[in-house]
Amino acid sequence: MTKKLGLVLGSGAARGWAHVGVLRGLKEIGVEPDIIAGCSVGALVGGAYVIGALDEFESWARELKPLSALERFTLKVHRGGLIDTAPAFDAFRAYDKNIEDLAVNFAAVAADLATGDEVAITAGSVIDAARASSAIPVIFHSVQHGGRWLVDGALANPAPVSHARALGADIVLAVDLNAVPRVLDRFDAPPPNLPVNAAAPTSKPGFSGAVTKLIKDTRGAVRRQFDLAKARSDAAPHLFETAYAAADIFQMHLARARARTDPPDILLRPDMRDAMPTSFDRADEFIEEGRKALLNMRGELEALLGR
Repeated sequence: MTKKLGLVLGSGAARGWAHVGVLRGLKEIGVEPDIIAGCSVGALVGGAYVIGALDEFESWARELKPLSALERFTLKVHRGGLIDTAPAFDAFRAYDKNIEDLAVNFAAVAADLATGDEVAITAGSVIDAARASSAIPVIFHSVQHGGRWLVDGALANPAPVSHARALGADIVLAVDLNAVPRVLDRFDAPPPNLPVNAAAPTSKPGFSGAVTKLIKDTRGAVRRQFDLAKARSDAAPHLFETAYAAADIFQMHLARARARTDPPDILLRPDMRDAMPTSFDRADEFIEEGRKALLNMRGELEALLGR
């Protein structure tokens, strides 16, 4: 019996371009997923794939420049959020399909604002499902869907393995973009034994040598204190860095907890720690990172599929 492959595409904002690379890698080795369960940007990329618009989506992603993704959105402040993403999603409306009409079983995971429950959207518009799944609270408007107000599924299940299983997957390949969180090393207190920047002349024997050594040690101690003070100042977390790191830490621990109860058969954990969630202009780099992560696990995947 042919085993059904479920592909789980996790949350991660701009890091989600790596999902495009994973799908490209699967195509390269001749494997097509039977099931896709996506969360947040994973639902967006997975949705583009199942409606046949991945090429157009990738072309759009590769053309982005720093912050130019925001040009596709509309700044529209109201009680539900700061940015209305509808214009960006409407750009792909011509490709839209109903989930129940797809050749691939698809689920987009969101979170219900009223109950906190995770919601798997498995019917209706693919684009509307992806938009609800990726509605980052406060930043993007929440989305009304099926009588519920929905927000980003990363709050409930950032790598929804359980939903791939529920849709009938025998083998689950999951992509966790938050496995290596952006916890900046410079947040740590710097060590007290920082090296002296400049080397002092070699000490001479006798009284003059002792004086030279004293001057050298004093200068070194002063430089060390200046270096230590500067390092501590530079290490102070900035507002957005703190927000990014906090979101990563939260999703990392939530994904780990969910993986203990719903483990995938293969977990891809690309190291995206230096990838800011707003790095939309690094599509080329992230797509290749995802492709390499998939090809590195080719042997294990083919073995599980019985190839």
